[in-house]
Amino acid sequence: MARKNLLPPRRRRAACDEDRFSDLPDDLLLHILGRLDTRSALGAGALSRRWAHLPRELPVLDLKVTDALPPRYRRGLVLLREARRSILLLESRRRIITMASRYERRAMRAMVASVKGLLSTHRRRRVERLSLEVFSYGSSATCINRLIVDAVDSWGVRDLEVVATPPTAPFGSSPPAYTFPRGRISRKPGESRLQSLKLSNCLPPPLQGFTALARLVLQDLPDTTPTAVYEGVVAACPRLQVLHLLSCCLQRGTSRAVFNAPTSEIRELVIDGHLMVVELRSLPKLESLATLHASVFLRSGAAPRLAKVNLGFSVGRLEGHRLVGLTRMVRNLIVNRLTGFFERAVGMTDLVLRFTGPDMWIAPSKNPFSLMPNLRRLLVADVPSSWDLSWPRLLIEAAPLLESLYVHVPQCDEKKSCQETVPWQPPSTWWRHRHLKELVVIGFQTTTDRQLLRLVRFTMEVSVALRRVALFKHGHVEEKGPCDWEVMSHQSTWSNQEKLDVLDGICSSMPSLEVALG
Repeated sequence: MARKNLLPPRRRRAACDEDRFSDLPDDLLLHILGRLDTRSALGAGALSRRWAHLPRELPVLDLKVTDALPPRYRRGLVLLREARRSILLLESRRRIITMASRYERRAMRAMVASVKGLLSTHRRRRVERLSLEVFSYGSSATCINRLIVDAVDSWGVRDLEVVATPPTAPFGSSPPAYTFPRGRISRKPGESRLQSLKLSNCLPPPLQGFTALARLVLQDLPDTTPTAVYEGVVAACPRLQVLHLLSCCLQRGTSRAVFNAPTSEIRELVIDGHLMVVELRSLPKLESLATLHASVFLRSGAAPRLAKVNLGFSVGRLEGHRLVGLTRMVRNLIVNRLTGFFERAVGMTDLVLRFTGPDMWIAPSKNPFSLMPNLRRLLVADVPSSWDLSWPRLLIEAAPLLESLYVHVPQCDEKKSCQETVPWQPPSTWWRHRHLKELVVIGFQTTTDRQLLRLVRFTMEVSVALRRVALFKHGHVEEKGPCDWEVMSHQSTWSNQEKLDVLDGICSSMPSLEVALG
């Protein structure tokens, strides 16, 4: 039997019209709005008068043009990427590009309409973080830039991120980077609260006067970017402490960008880009430097406080089955460059090395590493299986105060035989390492990697202070910032024969040594 509603019709209508959400406190309502995307949160004001003022108090605004793109657009991009690798008719490619461009223009028109509504209805507000993702169309730049200027000048934004996604273009054409109208993001930079700025595919505006700016990230700048852009950023921001140049390029035909800022406060510098060449002449406060695939020249006395370094180099490439680009001259040039770098980075205490390539390019005839007198902690990551895996012993010889050594060999489907080996000579009876306490190897396979076992034996023979040896079959290295890391190991089983191969002679010669097998 159906339950009968005993309420009178008037009270029944009042119960149906009752807005329970409006009875919630503002803090809880803002928490609910914070879990919505920005577009939905801004539209919540239409629900009731009680909600109308709440979007003004949202501390984070995240406006993405991709939110307005339909699934058909994404399927078209997948087809377009596949077309680059297949023999798709030119007419079909043009249809996909036309369709994608049409959806992009519609999405930008919708975003511009939302921005105009935001600017007209919510003039007085406080926003901590503003994130924008747009297509770099010139017709919409004025409206988007007005939002940025109002946010920086009037809303008190501390964290600003602008991502200018290049629109879909025909094959072989690369649209230029996005440029801010009138070349500015603030009318009163000296009064802004902006502390963090990230620009992707955007040429940075003049940053003079942004006295609160402490962190700057430039990403995906094309190879038409002049050196003055990078050099001007370093010189213009007196209080900048963190600078990241990610996937950036220099203008073609330019030799290098020179960073010479004796009054700079930069403490952390990250440079990632195959076509980036940077010369450091004066960064007196620099403490952490990470260079991935880039070439960095360190002048004598340029960074007296430099303590943490992350270097990544990949030399040579494979075309079919033939190695290209690795000649003796190229190898000697890079090794000499590294030697000069280490000679000038005498205060370095923490080091991460990622030296990769299809063929071993560390010169095996002599130790290419100059003395590293203050190095305490060292990670040799992503060692190719085609190399002589015992080569990190050269680093032990070059770092007399080294305390911890981590070696990571990534797992591969096929074990490649090394073409060059580091000459193995028994350590001299008079030479002993008196500070190395820990050796950790990730990717240790006793059945194939006899060279790693050679490295372990060498470390044990020369290190009088060794207290711990950890050998893990499976695991990886997780980065904790540009120059810090943590070993993530996975437990594995060891057969009795494998344990005998590793432990033979270890426990008897060094009874106080802790050996961990995982």
